Amino acid sequence: MPFLQQETARLQTALQALAAQQAALTTQLTTQQQAVTAAQTQRTSAQTGVTQAQTRVAPLQAAADAADAQVADAQQDLLDASEPPQGIPPATWRARLAALRKRLTLAQTAASAAHAKVTEAQQGVAQAQAQVQAADRQIAAATAAVQATQAAIATLQPRRQELQTGLTDLERINSEITRDPLNRAALQQVAAQLSARTATVEESHLVTRFELEDAEALLASSITRRNELMTLLANLATQIPEAEAQAAAAQEALTAAEAEVTTLLQDGPLG
Repeated sequence: MPFLQQETARLQTALQALAAQQAALTTQLTTQQQAVTAAQTQRTSAQTGVTQAQTRVAPLQAAADAADAQVADAQQDLLDASEPPQGIPPATWRARLAALRKRLTLAQTAASAAHAKVTEAQQGVAQAQAQVQAADRQIAAATAAVQATQAAIATLQPRRQELQTGLTDLERINSEITRDPLNRAALQQVAAQLSARTATVEESHLVTRFELEDAEALLASSITRRNELMTLLANLATQIPEAEAQAAAAQEALTAAEAEVTTLLQDGPLG
Protein backbone atom coordinates (compact mmCIF):
# COMPACT_ATOMS: atom_id res chain seq x y z
CA MET A 1 0.00 0.00 0.00
CA PRO A 2 1.35 3.45 -0.92
CA PHE A 3 0.38 4.92 2.46
CA LEU A 4 2.31 2.27 4.40
CA GLN A 5 5.30 2.62 2.12
CA GLN A 6 5.28 6.41 2.43
CA GLU A 7 4.90 6.30 6.22
CA THR A 8 7.65 3.70 6.53
CA ALA A 9 10.00 5.78 4.36
CA ARG A 10 9.15 8.91 6.34
CA LEU A 11 9.82 7.27 9.70
CA GLN A 12 13.05 5.71 8.47
CA THR A 13 14.25 9.08 7.15
CA ALA A 14 13.33 10.75 10.44
CA LEU A 15 15.20 8.06 12.40
CA GLN A 16 18.29 8.50 10.23
CA ALA A 17 18.20 12.28 10.69
CA LEU A 18 17.77 11.81 14.44
CA ALA A 19 20.71 9.39 14.57
CA ALA A 20 22.90 11.86 12.67
CA GLN A 21 21.86 14.66 15.01
CA GLN A 22 22.63 12.54 18.06
CA ALA A 23 26.03 11.56 16.64
CA ALA A 24 26.87 15.23 16.08
CA LEU A 25 25.76 16.12 19.60
CA THR A 26 27.79 13.24 21.04
CA THR A 27 30.91 14.47 19.23
CA GLN A 28 30.20 17.99 20.47
CA LEU A 29 29.75 16.68 24.02
CA THR A 30 33.13 14.94 23.91
CA THR A 31 34.81 18.16 22.81
CA GLN A 32 33.05 20.15 25.53
CA GLN A 33 34.01 17.63 28.21
CA GLN A 34 37.63 17.89 27.08
CA ALA A 35 37.33 21.67 27.40
CA VAL A 36 36.11 21.26 30.99
CA THR A 37 39.07 19.01 31.80
CA ALA A 38 41.51 21.46 30.20
CA ALA A 39 40.00 24.37 32.14
CA GLN A 40 40.22 22.42 35.39
CA THR A 41 43.89 21.63 34.70
CA GLN A 42 44.51 25.29 33.95
CA ARG A 43 42.85 26.29 37.22
CA THR A 44 45.00 23.84 39.20
CA SER A 45 48.10 25.31 37.60
CA ALA A 46 46.91 28.87 38.29
CA GLN A 47 46.14 28.00 41.93
CA THR A 48 49.65 26.59 42.28
CA GLY A 49 50.94 29.88 40.89
CA VAL A 50 48.94 31.76 43.53
CA THR A 51 50.44 29.66 46.30
CA GLN A 52 53.97 30.14 44.98
CA ALA A 53 53.48 33.89 44.56
CA GLN A 54 52.05 34.23 48.07
CA THR A 55 55.04 32.31 49.45
CA ARG A 56 57.39 34.90 47.94
CA VAL A 57 55.61 37.85 49.56
CA ALA A 58 56.37 37.06 53.24
CA PRO A 59 60.21 36.95 53.03
CA LEU A 60 60.26 39.95 50.73
CA GLN A 61 58.07 41.87 53.16
CA ALA A 62 60.40 40.87 56.01
CA ALA A 63 63.37 42.11 53.99
CA ALA A 64 61.55 45.39 53.31
CA ASP A 65 60.79 45.78 57.02
CA ALA A 66 64.45 45.16 57.84
CA ALA A 67 65.47 47.75 55.25
CA ASP A 68 63.03 50.24 56.78
CA ALA A 69 64.60 49.55 60.18
CA GLN A 70 68.05 50.26 58.76
CA VAL A 71 66.76 53.54 57.32
CA ALA A 72 65.33 54.46 60.73
CA ASP A 73 68.65 53.61 62.43
CA ALA A 74 70.58 55.68 59.89
CA GLN A 75 68.20 58.60 60.37
CA GLN A 76 68.54 58.37 64.14
CA ASP A 77 72.37 58.19 63.92
CA LEU A 78 72.38 61.22 61.65
CA LEU A 79 70.09 63.06 64.06
CA ASP A 80 72.28 62.17 67.00
CA ALA A 81 75.35 63.49 65.14
CA SER A 82 73.71 66.74 64.10
CA GLU A 83 75.65 68.60 66.78
CA PRO A 84 79.45 68.15 66.95
CA PRO A 85 80.54 66.52 70.23
CA GLN A 86 83.25 68.18 72.26
CA GLY A 87 86.79 67.14 71.61
CA ILE A 88 86.24 66.15 67.95
CA PRO A 89 87.81 68.31 65.27
CA PRO A 90 85.30 69.97 62.88
CA ALA A 91 86.79 68.20 59.87
CA THR A 92 86.37 64.83 61.55
CA TRP A 93 82.77 65.69 62.46
CA ARG A 94 81.95 66.75 58.92
CA ALA A 95 83.48 63.55 57.56
CA ARG A 96 81.37 61.56 59.97
CA LEU A 97 78.23 63.46 58.89
CA ALA A 98 79.04 62.75 55.24
CA ALA A 99 79.46 59.04 56.01
CA LEU A 100 76.16 58.99 57.92
CA ARG A 101 74.34 60.75 55.06
CA LYS A 102 75.80 58.29 52.58
CA ARG A 103 74.72 55.42 54.80
CA LEU A 104 71.20 56.88 54.99
CA THR A 105 71.05 57.28 51.20
CA LEU A 106 72.18 53.71 50.67
CA ALA A 107 69.68 52.46 53.25
CA GLN A 108 66.85 54.39 51.60
CA THR A 109 67.83 53.05 48.18
CA ALA A 110 67.89 49.51 49.56
CA ALA A 111 64.52 50.03 51.23
CA SER A 112 62.98 51.35 48.00
CA ALA A 113 64.29 48.33 46.10
CA ALA A 114 62.95 45.98 48.78
CA HIS A 115 59.50 47.58 48.66
CA ALA A 116 59.54 47.41 44.86
CA LYS A 117 60.16 43.67 45.11
CA VAL A 118 57.25 43.36 47.56
CA THR A 119 55.01 45.28 45.15
CA GLU A 120 56.12 43.07 42.27
CA ALA A 121 55.42 39.93 44.30
CA GLN A 122 51.96 41.24 45.28
CA GLN A 123 51.23 42.01 41.63
CA GLY A 124 52.26 38.44 40.84
CA VAL A 125 49.76 37.18 43.41
CA ALA A 126 47.04 39.38 41.90
CA GLN A 127 47.82 38.14 38.38
CA ALA A 128 47.79 34.52 39.52
CA GLN A 129 44.46 35.07 41.29
CA ALA A 130 43.07 36.67 38.13
CA GLN A 131 44.15 33.57 36.19
CA VAL A 132 42.32 31.40 38.73
CA GLN A 133 39.17 33.51 38.32
CA ALA A 134 39.45 33.32 34.53
CA ALA A 135 39.84 29.54 34.77
CA ASP A 136 36.76 29.40 37.02
CA ARG A 137 34.76 31.30 34.41
CA GLN A 138 35.98 28.93 31.70
CA ILE A 139 35.01 25.93 33.82
CA ALA A 140 31.56 27.38 34.44
CA ALA A 141 31.00 28.15 30.76
CA ALA A 142 32.29 24.76 29.61
CA THR A 143 30.21 22.95 32.24
CA ALA A 144 27.09 24.85 31.18
CA ALA A 145 27.77 23.88 27.56
CA VAL A 146 28.15 20.22 28.57
CA GLN A 147 24.87 20.31 30.49
CA ALA A 148 23.06 21.94 27.58
CA THR A 149 24.35 19.32 25.15
CA GLN A 150 23.45 16.50 27.54
CA ALA A 151 19.94 17.93 27.84
CA ALA A 152 19.67 18.14 24.04
CA ILE A 153 20.75 14.50 23.72
CA ALA A 154 18.26 13.48 26.40
CA THR A 155 15.40 15.15 24.52
CA LEU A 156 16.20 13.08 21.43
CA GLN A 157 15.64 9.75 23.14
CA PRO A 158 11.83 9.99 23.56
CA ARG A 159 11.46 11.12 19.95
CA ARG A 160 13.67 8.28 18.78
CA GLN A 161 11.64 5.79 20.81
CA GLU A 162 8.43 7.24 19.37
CA LEU A 163 9.70 6.91 15.79
CA GLN A 164 10.98 3.38 16.41
CA THR A 165 7.64 2.34 17.92
CA GLY A 166 5.79 3.79 14.93
CA LEU A 167 8.07 1.97 12.51
CA THR A 168 7.58 -1.31 14.39
CA ASP A 169 3.80 -0.84 14.28
CA LEU A 170 3.91 -0.20 10.54
CA GLU A 171 6.01 -3.31 9.97
CA ARG A 172 3.55 -5.38 12.03
CA ILE A 173 0.58 -3.91 10.14
CA ASN A 174 2.20 -4.66 6.79
CA SER A 175 3.02 -8.19 7.99
CA GLU A 176 -0.61 -8.81 8.96
CA ILE A 177 -1.89 -7.46 5.65
CA THR A 178 0.41 -9.67 3.61
CA ARG A 179 -0.06 -12.75 5.80
CA ASP A 180 -1.16 -15.88 3.96
CA PRO A 181 -3.64 -17.20 4.96
CA LEU A 182 -5.23 -14.06 6.40
CA ASN A 183 -6.16 -13.87 10.07
CA ARG A 184 -9.48 -12.04 9.95
CA ALA A 185 -9.48 -10.98 13.61
CA ALA A 186 -5.93 -9.70 13.44
CA LEU A 187 -6.66 -8.01 10.13
CA GLN A 188 -9.69 -6.18 11.62
CA GLN A 189 -7.51 -4.94 14.48
CA VAL A 190 -4.85 -3.81 12.03
CA ALA A 191 -7.51 -2.00 9.97
CA ALA A 192 -8.63 -0.08 13.05
CA GLN A 193 -5.07 0.88 13.89
CA LEU A 194 -4.39 1.88 10.30
CA SER A 195 -7.55 3.98 10.24
CA ALA A 196 -6.52 5.73 13.46
CA ARG A 197 -3.04 6.41 12.09
CA THR A 198 -4.51 7.75 8.85
CA ALA A 199 -6.78 10.08 10.81
CA THR A 200 -3.82 11.34 12.82
CA VAL A 201 -1.81 12.00 9.68
CA GLU A 202 -4.76 13.77 8.05
CA GLU A 203 -5.28 15.94 11.12
CA SER A 204 -1.58 16.81 11.18
CA HIS A 205 -1.75 17.64 7.49
CA LEU A 206 -4.80 19.86 8.06
CA VAL A 207 -3.10 21.75 10.91
CA THR A 208 -0.02 22.21 8.78
CA ARG A 209 -2.13 23.53 5.90
CA PHE A 210 -3.85 26.06 8.19
CA GLU A 211 -0.48 27.15 9.58
CA LEU A 212 0.76 27.58 6.01
CA GLU A 213 -2.29 29.68 5.13
CA ASP A 214 -1.72 31.87 8.20
CA ALA A 215 1.95 32.26 7.29
CA GLU A 216 1.05 33.20 3.72
CA ALA A 217 -1.47 35.77 4.97
CA LEU A 218 1.12 37.25 7.32
CA LEU A 219 3.65 37.37 4.49
CA ALA A 220 1.16 39.15 2.22
CA SER A 221 0.39 41.66 4.98
CA SER A 222 4.09 42.23 5.56
CA ILE A 223 4.69 42.80 1.86
CA THR A 224 1.83 45.31 1.74
CA ARG A 225 3.20 47.14 4.77
CA ARG A 226 6.66 47.14 3.23
CA ASN A 227 5.29 48.65 0.01
CA GLU A 228 3.52 51.36 2.03
CA LEU A 229 6.73 52.18 3.87
CA MET A 230 8.69 52.27 0.62
CA THR A 231 6.15 54.73 -0.82
CA LEU A 232 6.37 56.87 2.31
CA LEU A 233 10.16 56.88 2.11
CA ALA A 234 10.02 57.84 -1.53
CA ASN A 235 7.72 60.78 -0.71
CA LEU A 236 10.04 61.87 2.07
CA ALA A 237 12.99 61.68 -0.28
CA THR A 238 11.25 64.11 -2.67
CA GLN A 239 10.42 66.49 0.21
CA ILE A 240 13.92 66.61 1.66
CA PRO A 241 15.45 68.94 -1.04
CA GLU A 242 12.55 71.38 -0.61
CA ALA A 243 12.96 71.35 3.18
CA GLU A 244 16.69 71.91 2.83
CA ALA A 245 16.07 74.85 0.49
CA GLN A 246 13.60 76.37 2.99
CA ALA A 247 16.12 75.88 5.79
CA ALA A 248 18.83 77.59 3.71
CA ALA A 249 16.50 80.52 2.95
CA ALA A 250 15.62 80.84 6.65
CA GLN A 251 19.32 80.83 7.52
CA GLU A 252 19.99 83.58 4.99
CA ALA A 253 17.14 85.64 6.40
CA LEU A 254 18.46 85.15 9.94
CA THR A 255 21.95 86.21 8.85
CA ALA A 256 20.57 89.32 7.20
CA ALA A 257 18.55 90.18 10.32
CA GLU A 258 21.59 89.75 12.53
CA ALA A 259 23.61 92.03 10.24
CA GLU A 260 20.86 94.65 10.35
CA VAL A 261 20.68 94.50 14.16
CA THR A 262 24.47 94.82 14.39
CA THR A 263 24.42 97.89 12.14
CA LEU A 264 21.68 99.52 14.23
CA LEU A 265 23.61 98.87 17.42
CA GLN A 266 26.78 100.36 15.92
CA ASP A 267 24.92 103.51 14.72
CA GLY A 268 23.49 104.08 18.19
CA PRO A 269 19.94 105.15 19.18
CA LEU A 270 17.96 107.22 16.75
CA GLY A 271 17.52 110.89 17.60
